[in-house]
Amino acid sequence: MTVLTKAPAAEAPNIGRPGHRRAGRATPWFFLAPFLLAFTAFFVAPVGYAVYLSLFVKKRSGIGPAREVFGGLSNYVRAFQDSDFLQSLLNILLFGVVQIPLMLVIATALALVLDATKGSTSRFFRTAFYLPYTVPSVIAGLLWGYLYSKNLSPFNQISGRQTDFLASQIVLFSIGNIVTWTWTGYNMITLYAALQNVPTDIYEAGRIDGASNWQLTRYVKLPLLRPTLTLTAILSIIGTMQIFSEPFVLRPLGYVPDNITPNTYLYLTVARDANFGYGAALAVLLALFTLLMSGFFLRFAANEGDS
Repeated sequence: MTVLTKAPAAEAPNIGRPGHRRAGRATPWFFLAPFLLAFTAFFVAPVGYAVYLSLFVKKRSGIGPAREVFGGLSNYVRAFQDSDFLQSLLNILLFGVVQIPLMLVIATALALVLDATKGSTSRFFRTAFYLPYTVPSVIAGLLWGYLYSKNLSPFNQISGRQTDFLASQIVLFSIGNIVTWTWTGYNMITLYAALQNVPTDIYEAGRIDGASNWQLTRYVKLPLLRPTLTLTAILSIIGTMQIFSEPFVLRPLGYVPDNITPNTYLYLTVARDANFGYGAALAVLLALFTLLMSGFFLRFAANEGDS
């Protein structure tokens, strides 16, 4: 006679045990640890140190060398009373209001043209328009510095006039030309990639309904580019607040004011004047100003999108 015996039930995993629950909660942190360590070391720590350093001022007692002493918010009060720093913020605000929309309009137009062009012609112009972005900003500054030189500029030789492109009245626009030349191709490629991701079914449906190429561009392509345009505008605002290489390279070639941009003024405050506490305070205020401008634009873009 065969005796059937019941197999022992498999042990259920100890899912409910406290140790298992703790291990499950710790798993995400294990994967996040490399990023958090790098983020803390290369972002949080430098920002924290800059804020700490901004609370100290230089003071001289007697005939000895100046010493760093705790000054509280005195560096920030000084920054708001510093006409040179306030003028640099005004300069960069004017720069951004003029240069960023102009650059994005040109980039959008080029992206639309490339999207409508097929074959080797599209590849050639895509590479040609993107090429200036591959030139380092310092080299671009030196290149355009030669083109701007009053005595060497080929523009002056062709026109027969001695135009000073680095004069104090127009130097900001000369820098804007360099930035536009450098970054238009980068933004164009970003917008062109967004257009390439649009399903062709949308265009075919529009053509079936009798839409012309201009109507497809106006009512289909441009609205679909809105999120990418918002992204490129935010990146352009942040990049504009960081402009330093172009004016710094042009300084030996002509009169470029110390406060032409906030970063130039900040660098000279630290490197030339060795005022590290005040420089740190300017850096903190510049970061807050950039955050304010970016937040204002995001709010404006969101309101425009809802309307």
